[in-house]
Amino acid sequence: MKKLAEKEILLKTSIKALPDGTRTYFLGKSLESLEGGKGIFVLLYPTRTMENLHVEDSTNVHLLNHMKELGLKEYGIVNLFSTVTQSRLSTRGLALDTENLNYIKESIFREIKSPADKVIIAWGNSHQTSQVVNRAKLEVLKMWEEIHGGGMLYQLTADGLDKENVGVHPLYMGIRYANALWKLEPYPAEKIRAELKAVVDAAKKIQREDVKEPSAEKSEKMEKIKKMPTGRTASEKQAAEK
Repeated sequence: MKKLAEKEILLKTSIKALPDGTRTYFLGKSLESLEGGKGIFVLLYPTRTMENLHVEDSTNVHLLNHMKELGLKEYGIVNLFSTVTQSRLSTRGLALDTENLNYIKESIFREIKSPADKVIIAWGNSHQTSQVVNRAKLEVLKMWEEIHGGGMLYQLTADGLDKENVGVHPLYMGIRYANALWKLEPYPAEKIRAELKAVVDAAKKIQREDVKEPSAEKSEKMEKIKKMPTGRTASEKQAAEK
């Protein structure tokens, strides 16, 4: 037998969450054997807690598989909402998670000092018609602008991915582009922020209108708001509906 080589790869996982498993604010992964910077992914909702921290979900599997080509030695995940969900997020009764947003602002965005650290918008296209989700996205983009001005935000991409798709989720990338080379490209923050503001402002205007207005007319206006652009392209919509 030829002499065998041996190599160890040490994966470190960290979490900041409530002990009761109801809310998770940050999940981190780092590989000591890799060279590169740090990425902060902004997703939708968490699935990991202190109890199931040792179990990898699909999102983390895809990200770990592509860390090296993304130029990342470590990454962290924050979410628009901190409530832990093991299935699809329900927007029924969902409120703006101000405590979580403040954590992102003060503990994540304000702590970014090095240009090697990149914030990657990857919340995907789920719940595009939910006003509370749109408000949360808008708040994240406004907080980033407040702290870092014109600082660059990033998004995932790969050869063959529609260039108009924005903020693509790692699960979408993993399903459609698992064997492709993943890359980071600039996220069109100014454009998406303007679109989200228009949608949120339009919804607020309807809510302020006279309560005596016929419900049918309000419903018609809300349907028009749902069709307003918020970064989702036709190809993404068709893929999500399949």
